[in-house]
Formats: sequence, structure tokens, C-alpha cells
Amino acid sequence: MAFEKGQDKLLVLQSGTSGVVMAVIPRYPLEWLNFFRQQMDEIFSYLSTLEGKDGRECEFSPSVDVFETPDSYVVEFELPGFAREDLSLTTCCNTMVLEGVKREDDGAVGASYMCMERQFGHFCRTVEIPPAVDMGRAKANYDKGVLSVVFPRLQDKNTLIRDIRIEEIQHGK
Repeated sequence: MAFEKGQDKLLVLQSGTSGVVMAVIPRYPLEWLNFFRQQMDEIFSYLSTLEGKDGRECEFSPSVDVFETPDSYVVEFELPGFAREDLSLTTCCNTMVLEGVKREDDGAVGASYMCMERQFGHFCRTVEIPPAVDMGRAKANYDKGVLSVVFPRLQDKNTLIRDIRIEEIQHGK
């Protein structure tokens, strides 16, 4: 891991399986929460891939893309070869949970493989959703092996940060 000093931010360079990844260290306190959340997601994602190697609960972990647009927050899962009925998408608080099972093709029974890179079995992926979206209006569609989940942004930002009145307790004399 190497560190580089930027103009107003510190860049962290990491070498990963897909090349060099650059993460920007936030400057403002609230940005640290997003940075911490991203780091925790990467850790849990890595740990879930290790589980499958031991033959435990999750056999693999599908790829996921997360991005923002001016109007929404979008999560896309790469799920080629899945039947719709083998997928389950739920939310709990601010976490989205996608579970599924990819079944092996019946046509390959008795075959002698020279190479097999496809993965089969059960998986579970969780993605933390930011508080600035309307969880009740989320929409999901599955097309050409990609599951897209779109969360519209909240129009009223006042619902995110609210003042709480502090009352002074009067003790009897």
C-alpha cells in the first residue's frame, strides 16, 4: 500500500486483483462515514468469497456495481444464467440483501470438463443504502443477466437531519 499527498486530500493506492485501486481519504467528517462504509463493504465482500472456498454457506459472490445519478442511487448485480424465481431481494433498515442460487445445467451431467470457470450454488450479497434515498419507492428489474435496483433520491433533505430540542430538567428544591 502506498500513500500520495494530493492538494487537499490524501490518496491511498492499493493493488487489488483487478489492478490498482485508488481510494480518496475524505476531508470532511461526514465523508468519513461513507469512506468507512465502503471499506467495511469491501471487507465483508472479501470474507464472503472466502466462505465459499471452505464449502460453507456461500459458494460464490456475484459482481456488483454501485453508482449515483442526479436523481437516484443505483445498484447493479451481474447474474447471468439465473432464473428469476431463484433470486430474493429484501431491505432491512438501510441494508439491501440479495440472495440466490444458481443451479447447474442438466446437460453437463457426465461430461468431462477441461476447463470450468462458471460458478454455481448459493450466494448472499448485502449493500448498504445511503439515507438520502426513498427506500419505499425502490424499483428492481432483471434484464439480460443484470439485476438493476434503483432508489430515487429524497426530495426533502430535511428528513435526513432534524434538530432535537434539548429540555432542561428542573430538580425540586
